Parts: sequence; C-alpha cells; structure tokens
Amino acid sequence: MTTVDEAIRSMIATQKVDTGKVQGLSRQIIAETNNILTGVLLNFEDLPGLTLSSEAFLNYFLQSGPKESLRSVLRQGINQKPGMRMKINSAYRTVAQQHILRQIYERGHRDLVPLAARPGRSNHEDGLAIDVDNFSDWKALLLKNGWEWQGAADPVHFYNNSGRDDVGDLGVKAFQRLWNRYNPNDQMTVDGDFGEQSAVRMNRSPVDGFVTTRIFTIGSTGEIVKKIQQALTNAGFPVPVSGNFDEATAAAVRKFQDKKGLGADGVVGAKTLKVLGILL
Repeated sequence: MTTVDEAIRSMIATQKVDTGKVQGLSRQIIAETNNILTGVLLNFEDLPGLTLSSEAFLNYFLQSGPKESLRSVLRQGINQKPGMRMKINSAYRTVAQQHILRQIYERGHRDLVPLAARPGRSNHEDGLAIDVDNFSDWKALLLKNGWEWQGAADPVHFYNNSGRDDVGDLGVKAFQRLWNRYNPNDQMTVDGDFGEQSAVRMNRSPVDGFVTTRIFTIGSTGEIVKKIQQALTNAGFPVPVSGNFDEATAAAVRKFQDKKGLGADGVVGAKTLKVLGILL
C-alpha cells in the first residue's frame, strides 16, 4: 500500500509532479463530498465540444452554475465554428491533490511547484474553475458567459463565481469523515479546516483509497440494504424495506447513529453494521 507521503517523496525524487497518483483516494473524496451535499459536484464529460483526456489527475467535475455556463460557451463556440473543441487541463481538484502540491511547495521544491494554496482554499477545490489549454480560442466566449480570467500570470485559468464558495471546505470534511470511518481508533475533528491533524493523516492515507470493509450509502442496492432498512425499522427508525439506499434511509441511519453515539454521517460501515446487528 503506497501512502500519499510516499507518493510525494517519489515525485520529488523523480522531479515529476503527478496528482493523478491519488486517483483512487480522490474518487472517494468526490463521492463523499456529494454524500455530504447531494449533487454539489457534477460530472461534465457529457458536454459537447470537449476534447477529453484519460489523464488520471483530471476530475471533470464542476458545480451546476459553472457547468451550465460552460455548456453555453461550448455551444456558442460550435455554432461559430463547427468542429471547435476545448481542451481542459484542470477542473475540480480534490483536497488530496491540493495537499500534494502544497507539500511539494512547502518542502522547498519551488522549481516543481512555484506556488500552491493551502488545501481547502483553491478555487479549483470549489468546482468553480477550469484551466483551458487552448485558452486563446475560447477566452472571449468565456468572458462573455460569466467567467473571469486569471490574467497573463496564469493565462489558462478561468473562474466562474455562480456557485457555493465553501465546497473546498466540504472536500476537507469529506476526507476527515473518510479517515474517521476507516480508522476508528484514530479519530479527528470533522471541521472542514485542513490543519496539522488533517495533513498528518493525509500523508498516511493510501493513494488508492481506503479499503477495509463494504460501505453502504446513497445509491447502494441489494439484500444487505434490505437488512439495514429492516434493522432500522426494528430499532424504531422505520423506512420502506425496498433494497434501495435512498435519502430517507440515510436520514434514518443518521438518527440511529446519533442515538447510539456513532458518527452521524448517514453512511453504514463496519461500526454501524455491528450495532445494527448485521453480519456480512
């Protein structure tokens, strides 16, 4: 199991920064962020006029406002010039990815990372920003549709303010919740502030994501979900026993967890399964 700190040390040794090394962990953080606030991050790979890349560091997610604005930009570009395509170098950046950049910067390797915001503070972490490789083709349309340009110092960077400005904090909370769920004997405060407690644990986190037991959350289906719903109903938190883990089930789980002194996150992991009396 490669840890984030080991990946950072390897990047410094090879002089090659690659935040795609934490793709597995990043995907878990994105899913958990959307579990905290349903649908706050939307995949935009379905938009017309994009040249998509399979690079592991790319997370094609934005908030709904910027996504719809980008949709308008792309449509207008295609109408003006059929076949016109936008190539995006960066969009949503997870707290794990920002941590890598910040750590390389803080460890003095400014030749690799000249500047990096503290994790939770980059507008890429809010799902409000994109870096456009062929920015000169799209700059006028982006500005016309509510995007702000970073300027000549960072010419590929565009920012759209039609969304929440706290999604970076939600991403930090998502990581903190994930850590606590998979590390019951080493808990930290879930406060959305990426301080020393979070940095230390991020360094110790697996780049491929946490894998210790099955997790049941919104979108899960099957017989185990039925058992969870029946156990909740028996415990005095009635929900339809449908086999579909929906928002009503998550709300009942939170109430049950709160009553039992568990972390009330609405996600059923090993501890909640045990208290519910469910064995896998």
